[in-house]
Amino acid sequence: MAGLIFLAIGLVCALIGRILLVGAAFAVSVWWGLGVLLPFGPLLFRLSYPDAAPSSRYLRLAAFPCLLAFFVFQPDALSKLHPGEFLKSAQAPAAPANSYALEKIPLTDLEKRLIANEHEFQRLNTWSIQLRSKKRDILRSDVKGNSVYNAERAQYDAALAKAMAEKNALFGSKK
Repeated sequence: MAGLIFLAIGLVCALIGRILLVGAAFAVSVWWGLGVLLPFGPLLFRLSYPDAAPSSRYLRLAAFPCLLAFFVFQPDALSKLHPGEFLKSAQAPAAPANSYALEKIPLTDLEKRLIANEHEFQRLNTWSIQLRSKKRDILRSDVKGNSVYNAERAQYDAALAKAMAEKNALFGSKK
């Protein structure tokens, strides 16, 4: 209960200190009054006019020990706000029990196959880009060039079908 009293006193001191600071800023000029409402505005005002709001400074400094007293007298107050949900991850293991932080955990066979399949799709993507540029450069009347392109395109299609079958098998086994 004492912690909540200190929290309330600290919040009231901080609120009154801010109101006094805004009042002092409006006493200097309207622009400073509006500027204090912006981020870093109070800091710039206090640096520019250190003697403009001394009572504001005392109230803000009084709020700090009150907030510290709240944490001293009520260390579990935050956990009461959301019972059972505060720091749930504290009970979760950070790493497997049989490894250290810098050790690499060996990949399973499925993970290795997934990585290899992803690399195959990257290779097929570059191959597809090369095939498109070859097709663009071949004239329709170039029979030999078209037959070479068609043969390479058939190889690409076979490799793509094989990679897709592997991907379907991997994601079918993942579920």
